[in-house]
Amino acid sequence: MTMNQEFTRSSPEDVPPQMPEEDSNHDESSSPRWWQLLLEGNYGTGRPRKGDIYDATVLSISDRDIIVDIDGKRDGMVLARDLERVDPKYLEQLDVGDKIPVRVIKIPLNQNAVTVSLRQGLDHQDWIRAEQLLESGETVEVKVEGVNRGGVLARFGSLQGFIPNSHLTVLPRGGSRDQQRDTKQELVGTTLTTTVIEVDARRQRLILSERAAESQRREEVLEELHEGAIRTGVVSNLVDFGAFIDLGGIDGLLHISEISWDHVAHPRDVLEVGQEIEVYVLDVDRERNRVALSRKRLLPDPWEKVAARLQRGDVIDGTITHITDFGAFVDVGEGVEGLAHISEIPGGEQRLSEIGSGAEIKAEILQIDPAQQRISLRLQENTDTQTQA
Repeated sequence: MTMNQEFTRSSPEDVPPQMPEEDSNHDESSSPRWWQLLLEGNYGTGRPRKGDIYDATVLSISDRDIIVDIDGKRDGMVLARDLERVDPKYLEQLDVGDKIPVRVIKIPLNQNAVTVSLRQGLDHQDWIRAEQLLESGETVEVKVEGVNRGGVLARFGSLQGFIPNSHLTVLPRGGSRDQQRDTKQELVGTTLTTTVIEVDARRQRLILSERAAESQRREEVLEELHEGAIRTGVVSNLVDFGAFIDLGGIDGLLHISEISWDHVAHPRDVLEVGQEIEVYVLDVDRERNRVALSRKRLLPDPWEKVAARLQRGDVIDGTITHITDFGAFVDVGEGVEGLAHISEIPGGEQRLSEIGSGAEIKAEILQIDPAQQRISLRLQENTDTQTQA
């Protein structure tokens, strides 16, 4: 039974079908792993035996077969039917003198050339690689080749791996089976970053997880980040209070107040989804997996210019940017805002309701605090030149 046949027949959700259990009398804890045995030995010392793996040298290549030298004394033959099961791109790159992995599958009597399988040799190599990735926890990219009810099938070298539904990051939560099927179908042909979570070569079982790889990458990114770091990210989402920036495995929050020195009514006025921007890391909360970012910290600070040209008692032209219960914020130039407290606005709330945001006004500078970057203002009486409701 092939891996594809195994995974495409009816099976419980998220779990590929089971192969027959191994002999329960076999004590794996007291013996080396199967792949260690294959790595450390059985590589053709002495007379070839069925099942031996050789790192063979290609002697000749034809449409019908490939002849290899398996041990310096005997030739091996890879038959056409075996070559048909090998990736054509792999075969196209082969040349005489190359080393290829082969497994002995038949030893004819009174014949020097033994029958070997390139496909099984490649499978053997990939099972070893899968076991090593399982132990190391490293990520691996795989290409999605098909779908079934329980998940998706992905190419892992010469093997076919399985990613269960619960280990895919794109499936909609609470979605119907039709929605899940359509979403998975869109993954066919794409490449996913995964980790190996289960390997059983005897049962032809290779399970991968995209979700575990994403979690691992998030932890790595968090570990790398620190306050004061500058990173390039991509805007992944815009909300009323700010923007979420993908930092390559984890999203950081760029609060609306940290987007620009100018007043920003909504993040979409400055940013758009998919835009690449540089951000400054304000804070990293590893316990809650939260990262606070700033964009304006990387832009020229206009406060130095404003503080240099303004003095207490100056009367300036400004524009009301927004109104609160306690007063009005006024753009005094260069994107710097000052606050006119309600007690410093002649006419108080009534006047604010009349002029509204966008009104051009005159205001007196009451106080400048460069350290706190604060400017206190008093609105002049009856000096409104324009109102934009």
